[in-house]
Amino acid sequence: MKTGRNDPCPCGSGKKYKHCCLSPASVVNDELKGLLAEQEFDSIDDVQAVADQFMQQKNQLPQDDFQGLSPEQVHRMLHFPFDTPEFFTFPETLSSAPEAPILHLVQEITAAIDEKGLKATAKGNLPLKLCKLAKVDYQKFKPEGDYLYRRNISSEEDFDDLHTARIILELSGLLRKTKGRFFLTKKYQQMIKKSGLTGLYPLLLKTYCRKFNWGFRDGYEEIPFIQHSFLFTMYLLKLHGDDWKLFFIYEDYFLQAFPMVINEAESEPYRSAEDGVRACYSIRTLDRFLHFMGLTSIEKIPGDKPFKR
Repeated sequence: MKTGRNDPCPCGSGKKYKHCCLSPASVVNDELKGLLAEQEFDSIDDVQAVADQFMQQKNQLPQDDFQGLSPEQVHRMLHFPFDTPEFFTFPETLSSAPEAPILHLVQEITAAIDEKGLKATAKGNLPLKLCKLAKVDYQKFKPEGDYLYRRNISSEEDFDDLHTARIILELSGLLRKTKGRFFLTKKYQQMIKKSGLTGLYPLLLKTYCRKFNWGFRDGYEEIPFIQHSFLFTMYLLKLHGDDWKLFFIYEDYFLQAFPMVINEAESEPYRSAEDGVRACYSIRTLDRFLHFMGLTSIEKIPGDKPFKR
């Protein structure tokens, strides 16, 4: 008997066949073979033409696993994320500056730097005094129970969000370090004079997505596809973000669309590969991308344990 897509996988994992051992590519190949077997052809070119038409139609069909997107649309999201006007536009200047955690930290950093620059520590970091002052007001952006409430800041690297904001400024060409001092670049001066934070934010967003390695901020496996698919997660937020949802719901949506990502992770004695991917996705994408960039809000459930994975 043939195993159906929604039947339990015969491997014994407990998952549906379509989310486990069923290869989408093999299903499409079987359908194509069946189509070709039903017809007669005069040449290889005729076979190729039918196959091409079949694949084009398949790639343009909306898929439930992709939340109604077609494979062709998902391909564009993954490979041309800033050129998908049918879903999102990324203007060079916004109509107003968002209330984004990263912008708050950027302002803390830039406000501390005058024409003489700001002296770096011996390790090349922001001075400790700035880090401690920045922490006080920044706690309003973090849910109760976040590490920032409990952690003693003894260096910039103890304050991960601030450390990341500084790196993003440098990668964006807005901040440089010369002879042990931080200076704001001409690019920053011109941009802030021309459009202020409304022009700064789009650059920071693109830099965070394009140039910054999200895996730098955590101890999980690399799994670069999580960052590579950032626009798909933004699409999920666009569809479902009007209501509060638990992290695992977005994890489900993500793995429904891209179950093969689990193959990029290793199982641990205390955690399966899938659980590792879920935790990594929530930390990197929902918290340290969407929330950090001011695209969503996160609240702790009353009585729940502090978020920790």
